[in-house]
Amino acid sequence: MAHKDWGPRDTESELTRLKSITDKALLQNVEKRYRAGNIYTRSGRIVLAVNPYKKLPLYTEETLQAYKASLAPQVELPPHVYAVASSAHSGMLRTSTSQSVIISGESGAGKTETAKILLEYLAEVSCSGSDLHTRVLKTNPIMESFGCAKTVWNNNSSRFGKFLTLQFSASGRMQGAFMKTYLLEKSRITSQLPGEQNYHVLYTVAKGLSSAQRTEFGLPKGSDAVESFKLLNLKKAGDVKWADFPCDFKELTEAFAVIPSLNDKQASCWRVIMAVLYLGNLSFTGQGEDDAKVKDPAVVAAVARLLSCETAQLEKAICTQNMKAGLDWISKPNTVAYASDVKNALTKALYSRLFDYIVEMVNVSLEKSGDEMRYFIGAVDIFGFECFPTNSLEQLCINFANEKLQKMFTQAVFESVLSEYQKEGIDVGDITYEDNKLLVELIDKPATGILSLLAEECFFPNGTDASFAQKIKLAHARHPCFAEVKLDRTAFTLSHFPGKVTYQSTGFLEKNKDPLSQDLVVLMQFSDDDFVKTLFEEKQSTAMAGSVRRFKSAKFVGLIDGFRTSLNQLVKTLEGTKTHFIRCVKPNMDKKAMSWDEDVMQRQLYTSGVVQAVQATRKGFPDILPFAELLSRFEQVVPKAAIGKAGAEGVRALLKGAEVPERDYRVGKTKVFLGVGVLDRLEQRRMEYIASKVISMQVLARGYLARRRLLAKRDAKAGGDYKKQQEAKRAAEAALRKKREEAAAAAAAAKEEEAAAKVRQARYQRARKMSFERKTAKSKKEEAEQAEQEKKAAAEKESEKKRFSLFKKKAADEAKAEARAEEARKAAEKKKKEDDVWAQYNFHCEVSDILGYAEYIGMDIKEDAHLLWIADEALQAPEPQGWEQRLDPKGGVYYYHPTTGMSLNQHPLDHHYQQFYLQMKAQYDAMYTSKGDAGGEGGAKPGTAAQAPIEFLPYKGGPYEEGSGGAAQKKGLFGMGKKKEVKGPVEEMWELSCQLDRQQDGLGIGLTLDNIIVEVEPGGSVATQGELQYGDKIVAVDNNTLGHRMLKDVIVPQRTHQLIVKYARMSTQPPSPRRERAKKLVPDKGAAPRRIEEIEVKIRREKGTGRLGFGIDAMNTIVEVDPNGPVAGQLQVGDKIISVDGSKLNFKRFVDTVGRTEEHILCIARLHAADPSIAAGRGLKKSKSRKSATSLQGSGSQLLRSQSRYSEKMPALREVRLIKETDETKIGAVFHRSDDAFDKSFFNVEGSSVQPIIKKVDPGSMAECSGLVPGDVVLSVNGISGLSNFQVVEMLRKGQGVFNLVVISGRQVQQTFTGAAPSPRR
Repeated sequence: MAHKDWGPRDTESELTRLKSITDKALLQNVEKRYRAGNIYTRSGRIVLAVNPYKKLPLYTEETLQAYKASLAPQVELPPHVYAVASSAHSGMLRTSTSQSVIISGESGAGKTETAKILLEYLAEVSCSGSDLHTRVLKTNPIMESFGCAKTVWNNNSSRFGKFLTLQFSASGRMQGAFMKTYLLEKSRITSQLPGEQNYHVLYTVAKGLSSAQRTEFGLPKGSDAVESFKLLNLKKAGDVKWADFPCDFKELTEAFAVIPSLNDKQASCWRVIMAVLYLGNLSFTGQGEDDAKVKDPAVVAAVARLLSCETAQLEKAICTQNMKAGLDWISKPNTVAYASDVKNALTKALYSRLFDYIVEMVNVSLEKSGDEMRYFIGAVDIFGFECFPTNSLEQLCINFANEKLQKMFTQAVFESVLSEYQKEGIDVGDITYEDNKLLVELIDKPATGILSLLAEECFFPNGTDASFAQKIKLAHARHPCFAEVKLDRTAFTLSHFPGKVTYQSTGFLEKNKDPLSQDLVVLMQFSDDDFVKTLFEEKQSTAMAGSVRRFKSAKFVGLIDGFRTSLNQLVKTLEGTKTHFIRCVKPNMDKKAMSWDEDVMQRQLYTSGVVQAVQATRKGFPDILPFAELLSRFEQVVPKAAIGKAGAEGVRALLKGAEVPERDYRVGKTKVFLGVGVLDRLEQRRMEYIASKVISMQVLARGYLARRRLLAKRDAKAGGDYKKQQEAKRAAEAALRKKREEAAAAAAAAKEEEAAAKVRQARYQRARKMSFERKTAKSKKEEAEQAEQEKKAAAEKESEKKRFSLFKKKAADEAKAEARAEEARKAAEKKKKEDDVWAQYNFHCEVSDILGYAEYIGMDIKEDAHLLWIADEALQAPEPQGWEQRLDPKGGVYYYHPTTGMSLNQHPLDHHYQQFYLQMKAQYDAMYTSKGDAGGEGGAKPGTAAQAPIEFLPYKGGPYEEGSGGAAQKKGLFGMGKKKEVKGPVEEMWELSCQLDRQQDGLGIGLTLDNIIVEVEPGGSVATQGELQYGDKIVAVDNNTLGHRMLKDVIVPQRTHQLIVKYARMSTQPPSPRRERAKKLVPDKGAAPRRIEEIEVKIRREKGTGRLGFGIDAMNTIVEVDPNGPVAGQLQVGDKIISVDGSKLNFKRFVDTVGRTEEHILCIARLHAADPSIAAGRGLKKSKSRKSATSLQGSGSQLLRSQSRYSEKMPALREVRLIKETDETKIGAVFHRSDDAFDKSFFNVEGSSVQPIIKKVDPGSMAECSGLVPGDVVLSVNGISGLSNFQVVEMLRKGQGVFNLVVISGRQVQQTFTGAAPSPRR
């Protein structure tokens, strides 16, 4: 029996137990086991599986039940996939941690079959009581048929990656499943290498359709149906080896029937597959650059019939394209080569979208039931390492995925373990291993990696496969893992962990772009077949508000970008689980059973890391447990061994009691390291201990039940007098009970008779009473009717009098109403002329167009009135360069980019302006609280009768002259003016340098945009140190001058910071300890001295309404004061509330702290200017823009002034043209290299780059002459938006020709937020 067969006696099922671990010893051990039918061998955490290329009796029901029943299958039973699955399932329940099984190996090593076996065990052992496990198993024939094909190395090779997660409840019952797929090989659909085949399902469906279906689809009769389709790559039907297929057509339809969401879609799926096969037969007359014309119209008709669209429109969409030339639309015929590409793109799109749909429907049928899912077990069945005679982008991505998994294997088996050894002070000697970190970086490194350079090359109009190959050769010529192919300019070689692979870059760019004609997409979306429509419908993104959708970005996203994202997510998921490894290897390259090639096996054992893992395991200790976990888990198993002991002493005592030799473990500082098999033996002993306790409990229960049965039997055997006595006793009790029941029945009958008599008496009395009441009511009714008639007559007489008086009054009221209406009409006309709302905005476009576009991108006209300038700028934006307008078969206009192959249904800049609007709105929302807070204290957004918070401008100062005493000096002509002393107290500026110890949660202060301290957190760094105070302005940190930057954008977290601050104090204030350490500064001429004072203000609520009459922002700063409200004259815009009624706010909101009493005492911090005479003495000129407009007159006029003030600062959008005659021409502009820092500074966005920003422009350069200035934000280059700094720099540096840049002034964007006056532009 397989579950008892440990293999030949002279072999070891655990490689680490071999006496010798030389290459020869390892190979001989594995070979002997392989030839004896033992294809599985263990090496620590790794199970080695050798592909037998034949059926073996290793997976019987008896074998499965044996592994299922075993308490420790890793110890008690031979190595097996079932043992790995059992270990994962029991480990999940034991440690409450999700598990994953990584199945890896080269193509043809048996990974897919291994995954199926693993899935069968998990479905059986965790049966959910429903048909869920059946549905999970039936996904195998479906996914293999649609995703596997015959290759040079494998008859059933997976051409996609799969990560299947089985979801479990806390009790270990399967609740659902989810499948994630990666990178289906699309190119195989339209072309295969010699000796290879297309996907299995194409052959299965073509052969297995019923007679009625064959007639419907127009298939030829007989066995020649398969060989009649070019995509199947067959010379004759006999070339197909049906035995190698995962299932036949009948089994496939049965699998579809088990999946509820696919059962009724079978006919539609077969129809799409037949359309794919017919498209492969579509050919054109002519060749190369000739105009494309369909050779056989019947083929187009067949495809159109299967896809339920019009034949003429399908042919036109493939052979022609409608584009705009000037103001006219022209129809341009496609060349034969281009039409073939269009046809192939449709073929691949149909199949790949059908594949994605099937995966989606499978997931729907497997989704978890209820909310009990706690953990999962994931099985990674990803495409194996490949090396074909010709290797393209698909092979590069497949091999890169294997490199990532190999890196994870190295990390799990070697790096993390060695790091743990070093940390715990364990010496295990010199352990070496192969690390593929350099190769992973070569492929995936940002900016310079092969995949990054490929994505970059797709942006360039003149980018080709040859230029891409040349670029990577220049970038990586000296890389140890990269080599050029001297005889082929478009080829390059990479040294992967299994060996060297030569890649042919021809077709890399086109495959990454993966273009699909928008004409064909629209045609499919208008199909009469709902299933075809579903395949091509656009995925609806999250709506912004109501029915407004987010637009598709014009930024190019290639095939590899999505693949890299998915692969990184997979690795991240696996890193969060406990991993198990199954390494699949193939014994030969010919797919022959019982054939052993020693060189092939030795290469795989080395490159997969198995040899190194065996050596590391022999030298090291694979299982590592913290002291507490070992003691808590096993101290009951080894009784009295470690009682009352803890830490290292307890661990040593426990292992000694368990008879574990000292050579098999090491005790570190906090953890114990166990040798091979020690943990398995302890676990086995623990399970045996638990089983013995369970048996003891069963003994007690069975004994109790046996005693109960014994007593019953003893009573039955007794019989005789005892039995008669019991019967007599029961008879007497029955007679007594009957007598009592009869007496009770008689008493009940008497009571019922008495109750009936009472009821009859009550009815007689109630009848007499009702007769008397009817007579009385009749007489009263007659009297009431007579009185009502008299009253009605009197009322009619009185009504006649009132009617006359009302007529007179109505005539007078109508006359007055007409007079008031006339006055209102005249007032409205006057106000409309004087106060035109939209005229205040100075829009360049029609208001109706602006409002329409604003709603189109998702604006709320009422709430976002202050952002309507974005819509105005958008309507003025020039047409993007590089995009063509085209006409789809249904008359719709779309945009097409020839360089990247992208198609958009909306204007290419719509996405940018929608994102720009969302960023600006988010910034405003962060600065102003929404309306409607309790008591009217809430702030309001610009444009809604509210004022922006006061701006704390940086103070520019220098050192005082000796002996000046703080006096301001005003110079006359040529600097010969006399010194003028200012009488009375003056404001002085001081500079203080201090050292601050940083706490774990930061500095504990709140700052304005100009780094002025307006909030101190109790217990924070600043509050504890006591040097810094309210109103201090931080000007430098750690020898870095802040300038116009915010502290958070400059400071680098460290234990101690050196800060320089400036603060203002009156000359009459007594000296303080910190003033003695500070330096006095001289202010610039004309600068208004300002300081922050703390003032106590007593305010009262308005009678009747209870409102306070001011608005605040999220930082408790007053942004609005009602001039007619109860606090007018007491509070000012810009005041910051520090405390209310003696309670300090600190980081609490005012509206959450203030009570509802009539009076409140506020402590406020006010930014206070010096005496006007002092300011005048310094030559300060009052600026109109610096005035604080706090008055609120009518709601309309103040709103208009506020919105007008914002519209004056709107960013200027413009187009800049640069012309480079050669690629050596210098532009003269420097871009910021760190996107995130400047995106945070300008847009308050972190982690996702918004736009490239110009840092410097050389005088007299092309950039300056074209109108570029520092701070400009580049929105798009030649119509391509969403580019990063690196991409823009590379395009401008390496390209030549005309570059059309759409830019927006970033400085003005920032001034919109800070309120600073815009600096003059050149």
